[in-house]
Amino acid sequence: MSKRTFLSGCEKRKIKYIHELVQDDADGQTLTSKYNIETEQNKDTENNVCGMGYELDLKSDYPTDRGKFDEAVTDTLKRSILKFGSCRPSIEFPRTENRCFSLHYYYMVTKGGLKIPRDWLCYSVLLDVAYCETCWLFADRMSGKFNKEWIEGVSDWQHLSQSIQRHEASIQHLYASKVRSLWIKNQTIDINIENQYSQEAMLWRNVLKRIIKIILCLTAGNSGLRGNEGSLKIKNPNEGNFLRTVKLLAEFDPVLNNIMNDEKQNIKYLSPLIQNEIIDILSSDLCRIICDDIRSSCFFSVIIDSTQDITKEDQVSLIIRYTVVDYEKKHIEIRESFLGGQGYDGAAVMSGTNSGVQKRILEIVPNATFVHCCSHNLNLVISDAAKSTREISTFFETVQDVYNFFSSSAPRWSQLALGEEESSKLRKITLKKVCATRWEARHNALFSLKQRFVDVLKAFTRIQLTSTKKDEINIATALKKKLESAEFVLLLCIWEKILKSLFVVSKILQSVSIDLQQAFELLKNAHAEISKLRDEYDTFVDNSKTVCKFWNIPFMFLHKRQRFATKFHDEFDNDRRLTVTEDNFKVTIFNPLIDTTLQKLKERFIGMQVINDNFGILIPNTMITISEEKLIGSSYDFINKYRDDVNSDFTCYCIFMTIPVTSASAERSFSKLKLIKNYLRNTISQDRLNNIAVLNIERLNTSRIDVDTIIDKFANVKARKKNFLK
Repeated sequence: MSKRTFLSGCEKRKIKYIHELVQDDADGQTLTSKYNIETEQNKDTENNVCGMGYELDLKSDYPTDRGKFDEAVTDTLKRSILKFGSCRPSIEFPRTENRCFSLHYYYMVTKGGLKIPRDWLCYSVLLDVAYCETCWLFADRMSGKFNKEWIEGVSDWQHLSQSIQRHEASIQHLYASKVRSLWIKNQTIDINIENQYSQEAMLWRNVLKRIIKIILCLTAGNSGLRGNEGSLKIKNPNEGNFLRTVKLLAEFDPVLNNIMNDEKQNIKYLSPLIQNEIIDILSSDLCRIICDDIRSSCFFSVIIDSTQDITKEDQVSLIIRYTVVDYEKKHIEIRESFLGGQGYDGAAVMSGTNSGVQKRILEIVPNATFVHCCSHNLNLVISDAAKSTREISTFFETVQDVYNFFSSSAPRWSQLALGEEESSKLRKITLKKVCATRWEARHNALFSLKQRFVDVLKAFTRIQLTSTKKDEINIATALKKKLESAEFVLLLCIWEKILKSLFVVSKILQSVSIDLQQAFELLKNAHAEISKLRDEYDTFVDNSKTVCKFWNIPFMFLHKRQRFATKFHDEFDNDRRLTVTEDNFKVTIFNPLIDTTLQKLKERFIGMQVINDNFGILIPNTMITISEEKLIGSSYDFINKYRDDVNSDFTCYCIFMTIPVTSASAERSFSKLKLIKNYLRNTISQDRLNNIAVLNIERLNTSRIDVDTIIDKFANVKARKKNFLK
């Protein structure tokens, strides 16, 4: 049978397809926009790469050998390689396991015996591999189907024929061949495609900018982003605030309006997963900004506190206190950022001297000074004073009982809040409960009760006359009798004076900019003011009588029949004269109250006084008042203690200002926690909770976030269906 001299249909189709690739239209309208990115990147790096010596070595035998170049080459080098020609040596190829490359691989032989050259196939003498020059120079490296096998080279000579056939039919090779045909004709990509690509990238960057701004706005206002989301095409009354805001803005913004109303556009970047990604990137970038400020400061302090959220999970708040120095404006600012001295709330796990957090930090940083939260200490002083005598404990129990009586019933509460003159009573202060852990709860409870004292008595009288419930009448009668006693009124006036002086101190201590010296002076003044009260008992009695006269109640102490245990024949009789009357009230109640308050103010702030004494040489008043010998000795002691940290007087002041006074910033973060993770959002994940908390608490710093940088990070996290890079 004679050999066939004509081409088969399959061979004709292959040759036709190859010629179509080579002779394709020069406009390049079918090229994807990804090639534009590679071309632009090559243009940007062309000068740098050429300056590194990556050029043709015309003195060598094979100047275009793949082994002489890196994987990525510049546009200039590509043109040089195409102009010089491919590396297709005709030599005696080295053998590997009795196999080697052959010249017949340079051609594709049809069944009819026709040889078609494979212009793309080359051989590297230096690497002893066969490679595809077309894919090396023009492959789309951003494609998801990108494969480096024929770019780095193939040396499997046993299966080379099968590998060549697979590569010739690959999408990567066909695309690279098409691009190469345009380069050979010295043609460029159509400028319209480049403009279209840039416009698309700009469109989606504008969309993402609006989404980022909406997220920052909602997180700054403690608003929930997600709801019971459904399809964007169907109106859903239960959708979240995020989608509501996007749709509202779309009514006035043409960019969002086009995206929301385009039914063919399924990709809108509004899903909960995209929200979480953007929130995570924003939070990470904000933390980076804060950490950069902390690194630029000389020293920093750590403030840690923990609480339980609505799901009974422990949440730890980490606050960093540091100083920011503006040398141009000659200004020092103290900041506390939500993210070494230490500041804790005094719990054993924090302040324990054997295995607490402060002990573990001291093992690493011996000079890290532990400071008990002054606000917590001040609250403990008030708690100790409230337990100094049985009568004072009963006094606060009565105040709490009055609040419980009215708050447990809506009609009674409205009767107290409204009464007869509804318009005027609505503007008055309401009763507050007594809380042992809140710093200002006792002051607010007593102040509100004194302001509404007459209204409370009228409410009790009205309940006694109009109520049909026997238990309600009995409780109202008992509470009214306690409130009308001279003992209660006198304690109300005394405690109001004590708590008023400590309330001012507590408010100032919660400031971020306060330092230990200022706090120590405030406590010192409060101690001196309370000490003066010890000699003003008669003044309190006169004020109480005036108040009772104004409230139209008699000033008299309740005389109770005292109970005594049975006395046996061998027991001594107790002193039965010391009952609480107007004569001995000062001895049994007033003096113990003042003395306990003064004593606890000294005991609970001894550690703070020691720290303040160590840094006393930095205070101008101290430097003036103490002797020269003591000043020199204190200076040497201070330098010996902080020899590894101090290098100038300025760093000494930075250390002193960095030491925290209270953990109020951590407590304030817990208030945000209750607003973010509330009853409606109790299933929020821990990562999302942390990210939203950072964006909310540090919302003043969100203006420092570069939105364009956030978009670039969002685009580079993973492959996106839309292009965001210009």
